Amino acid sequence: MVSLDQYHVLGTTLYGVYVVFLQSMIYVAGCLTLLVAADRLVHSALALYYRKFARKPPEAKYKAEELPDMSLYASMYPMVVVQLPMFNETEVCEEAIDYACQLDWPTSRLKVQVMDDSTDELTRQLVDDKVLEWQERGFIIECLRRDNREGYKGGAMKQAMDEGHLDGYEFAAVFDADFRPDKDFLLKTVPYLNDNPKIGFVQARWTFTNSQASFLTRVQELSLNYHVKCEQYARFATGAFFNFNGTAGVWRLKCIEDSGGWNGRTTVEDMDLSLRCYLNGWRFVFLYDVECLNELPSSFYAYRKQQHRWSCGPMQLWRQAMSSVWESKIPLWQKLYLNVFFFGSRMFATHFIALVFYCTIVPLSLFVPEVHIPFWALVYVPAVVTLSTAAFTPEAWYRCVVYVLFENAMSVVKLGAVVAGLLELKNAHEWVVTTKKGTSKFGSNTQLRCMYVRELLMSIFVLTSAFFGLFMKHRWDFTVFLFFQGLVFLAFGLNMVDEKIEGGAPRKVKKGLYRTYTL
Repeated sequence: MVSLDQYHVLGTTLYGVYVVFLQSMIYVAGCLTLLVAADRLVHSALALYYRKFARKPPEAKYKAEELPDMSLYASMYPMVVVQLPMFNETEVCEEAIDYACQLDWPTSRLKVQVMDDSTDELTRQLVDDKVLEWQERGFIIECLRRDNREGYKGGAMKQAMDEGHLDGYEFAAVFDADFRPDKDFLLKTVPYLNDNPKIGFVQARWTFTNSQASFLTRVQELSLNYHVKCEQYARFATGAFFNFNGTAGVWRLKCIEDSGGWNGRTTVEDMDLSLRCYLNGWRFVFLYDVECLNELPSSFYAYRKQQHRWSCGPMQLWRQAMSSVWESKIPLWQKLYLNVFFFGSRMFATHFIALVFYCTIVPLSLFVPEVHIPFWALVYVPAVVTLSTAAFTPEAWYRCVVYVLFENAMSVVKLGAVVAGLLELKNAHEWVVTTKKGTSKFGSNTQLRCMYVRELLMSIFVLTSAFFGLFMKHRWDFTVFLFFQGLVFLAFGLNMVDEKIEGGAPRKVKKGLYRTYTL
């Protein structure tokens, strides 16, 4: 390790300036890793306490009386509309409509609203035929179409409200096309809204139909289980902000109207609306025990596009809403939580340290013997973050190493999206619907393969660093990690991470068609 006097001498040369800069970045990254680890530990401890040791579940503080027998008292049920936003989702559109129409609720008090922005003629025809089928069965169901995709999903939902399609209805359940709610979904969720006038929405927990289909879906399950089983649950239990996940939930329409309605200023319209409602005094309920099945992206292309949107959108929102958070009347601790942990740690620092620290600074340090990386920052802190994440997925311990390598490689996409969102770059408002394969007879076995240049370049850099460290510096501490990380970058660059695991899927999943793209 270099002393302060040596740093002073080094600072007089160009190489010395580089050494000082690199060491400074190590200290900055080390502080950020501690922030991320603290965030994970606190959320994990809170979730564990409220799930295992609290005398009552957090939702018990809200009144939620069971609704009366609908065959005798149908008129006492509130008016509910089920919204199904979709775009060119041929494989899942019919099943989505079937599930919505089969929800247990008085037919006269329920409307299904298919918000179909599809440009594909086959999808439009399938939707029209299915809507007509349920209309002939006596259900109140309509298909709304637009001549543009302005605002994407949020724009479609805003237009439906602005044009009066929701007049007379009190609550709106929202399901993406690949979500499959149980028949009693509304019976379990609506009572919380019906009996608590200050509750803005009720969010159910996501579960997954194809989590064992491939290494790609297995890693996604691990990450999303932490989000829904730990983060969302802990935030709800403590009264901190948590956002609507865009689907598998029920909104109070008055809450949406009072907070300015749906807005297309970001690619996370659900988080945007949730934040405005929260700052406006509304509160939300997360029901851990109410589950809703959905399909994980099973192609690397679809997953990249989804993660770009999910990483870019929060930064757009943070940039535009930060002043509103500080000016709001919520308690100071909630303002600090939103800016430091919700946006700062989870949405920014996590991606920054994955790419900049572990995949850039660590390899560079092999070429610069004057810098020192603390052992705790390399081993202990990542272990805490990884184990606390894996704790919420059964039998996930053996996937921890793969998860770390996978998340580091995905940071190329995620950090790029973060920067795009903060700086409002050209691709900040890019929205590509996440392709789902479903169980439709229209699936295709054709796959369009493409290579990803940024990941290939990272693989060359990381593998070069690993071989240099091994053969020139005779160091094993970094090089084993870098060797495997470089191979994962190579697999990402060659688009080899979504291969199906034989016998892994719980049901037959037919392969869909990749959409072409460049990034």
